[in-house]
Amino acid sequence: MSTQKYDTKIRKLPVFDEEKDLARFLETNFTESLKNMIKLTVKTMVKTEMEGFRKEFGEKLYFNGTYDRNMTSTFGQINDIPIPRFRQSPDGMQRKTLDVFDREQQKFMKLIEQMHLLGISQRKIKRLAHTCFGIPISVTRVGAIYRELVEKEDVNINQKPLSDEYEYLLLDGIWETTKGYGWDDNKSVLLCALGVTPTGERRVIGFSLERAENGDAWYGFVKKLKDRGLTGTNLKLIITDDLAAIAGAAARVYPPVPRQLCIAHKQRNVLCKTSFKNKREVADDVKAIFRSETKEEAMEKTKTVVRKWYMAEPKAMESLRFNIEYCFTYFSFPKNIWSKVRTTNLLEREFKEVRRRMKAFDNTFQNEASANRYANSIFTYLNSNYPLKGGLHTNA
Repeated sequence: MSTQKYDTKIRKLPVFDEEKDLARFLETNFTESLKNMIKLTVKTMVKTEMEGFRKEFGEKLYFNGTYDRNMTSTFGQINDIPIPRFRQSPDGMQRKTLDVFDREQQKFMKLIEQMHLLGISQRKIKRLAHTCFGIPISVTRVGAIYRELVEKEDVNINQKPLSDEYEYLLLDGIWETTKGYGWDDNKSVLLCALGVTPTGERRVIGFSLERAENGDAWYGFVKKLKDRGLTGTNLKLIITDDLAAIAGAAARVYPPVPRQLCIAHKQRNVLCKTSFKNKREVADDVKAIFRSETKEEAMEKTKTVVRKWYMAEPKAMESLRFNIEYCFTYFSFPKNIWSKVRTTNLLEREFKEVRRRMKAFDNTFQNEASANRYANSIFTYLNSNYPLKGGLHTNA
């Protein structure tokens, strides 16, 4: 509760002990003043236009009082705006000033769209609209507004034609919970593709919600990227984890393009199959492999590690040997970009934001359409606000 005192000389002006009380007072009064100014301005605009009609039509047009209209604006709900009216309106009279009501409504709806793009849940948007703007809006209406937005071709990532400018393509998936599929565990995986341009700009260029990360799902997803325009003419490298389904799909759709398996995924997979007592030492040995200066040195270190640990950790060493040659593709590229092209970390950063925002939904989506819309909103926002720093330039 604010503590107000009144100066002995100027009793009409309150003095506030705390800055937040002053800020709240100014915000409330300033907003109300703006709303009153808008109300007066709209009334004046309409009346001025109507005075022009009286001269234009040359008829005896008489004002017949006013009627009230409400306006939904980004300053809040403006109620009871008095709109002048004629006793009778001649044919052909179009009152353009009244379009201001539609324009303000569209601005407010655009604000709702932007809040959704920022990852604010529908229930929170409902509360914000009521608390900050005094405007009642249902959760269903919030969803409908964004649904209208993503149906536009220029907003839906999966409908945008792709240029063939991308030099690097990263593929990976993130698991989430989606109801409404009819599956017992409600688990689904969001297959994602991130492209990097010659200027170092990164974009999520496609995603697909699937039941599992199998070969058919990944092949269909990657094939759609090619059908949308990413023919692969300029692709220098495709970076994936060591899941056979992803690597196989990339090889089928873009056979000439070199492939790099994410070394972070490789190390995690090896350690998952290592006993607890040996984890630390095996981890140090595997990390040493990727500190090599040449591919030949890395291959020799791999053989040494396998010989050292094969008897004690056979499953871990089999995991290490599996497709290990594809983990060393980065040696063919300039050394200053090794750290960026040998992992899927660029895409993992996007996934980190996805996971953070999914918490607003308690990590669960009610149906497939909702999950797809929300993924589109997150990736659209990230594409616009998370440019790649440094990029993958050979001169970086």
